Parts: sequence; C-alpha cells; structure tokens
Amino acid sequence: MQNPMMKLFVVAVLSCLALVGCKNGGDANGSADGGSDLAQPVTILERVNGDSAALKTIGKMHIETKAQYDALGDANIFPGEIDFDANDLVIVALGEQSTGGYSITIESIQLQGGELAVTGKASAPGPDAITTQALTYPYSAVLIANTSADLIVTHLE
Repeated sequence: MQNPMMKLFVVAVLSCLALVGCKNGGDANGSADGGSDLAQPVTILERVNGDSAALKTIGKMHIETKAQYDALGDANIFPGEIDFDANDLVIVALGEQSTGGYSITIESIQLQGGELAVTGKASAPGPDAITTQALTYPYSAVLIANTSADLIVTHLE
C-alpha cells in the first residue's frame, strides 16, 4: 500500500467497523453460559450499492422503522417503498470520500445469538487509478426480514 490515502481509508474503515468484532465475553464457543451460539444465515431479499450524500459519515445502521429511514433524508437510498412491518434495512457506509472509485458491498449477514453479523467488502482506487474528482459517499444497503437483533460488523475486507 504505497498511497497514503489508501492507508488512511483502510485504517478508518477497520477502526470504525471492525472494532465491534471483539464482543465475545464467554467461552471459546462464543457464549457466556458455555453453550454454542451457532450462526444462522439471514436471507438478503434485495441489495443496493450506491452513493448518497445523506450518508456522510462512516457507519452501520439497522433501520427498523419508516421514521428511522425518513430521518436519513434521502428517499433514493433504497428504491421503492419498504414494508417495515415485514422488513428491515441494513446499511453500511464508507462516509465521505474525496474521489470516485470507492465502493462497499454487503456480502452476507448471519444471526449470531441476538446480533446480526455483517460481512462485506470495501475497495478503494489504486494509487495510479484515474478517478472522478468529486466527493462521493459509497454505501451498501440490504433488505432483510424483520429482526430485533443488534447490528454488528464482523468482517470487512
């Protein structure tokens, strides 16, 4: 990694999103009572990757209500109407980037105990890449069935 901006990008993403991967306070199986918390895959019903100025900061969101979604201020984050009685929206955003060429994709989600473990892939332009010189706000959003689980990001490559 020769490009200092690429190093900063990787450090920022890993710092903000992967820190929550160390929540295990129990035994080697992942549960405090000695049992096993087997991960259950969560079906992704729809997925969107895009760019939205409403998502200016690096972060992750588990949107469970229309009010939460409307508070984002950008009706174009996910196309069409979302039935929040049946579905939730999970969003992972890279925050403001100084050029084009950045992207993020949620690849899978698993239910681990009472938490959603999100796995994704982030990419940045290479040091010699030709990019648009404009602020961008890359994000990935997926629609899943309703859940009361908390959101964590376990792995972002």
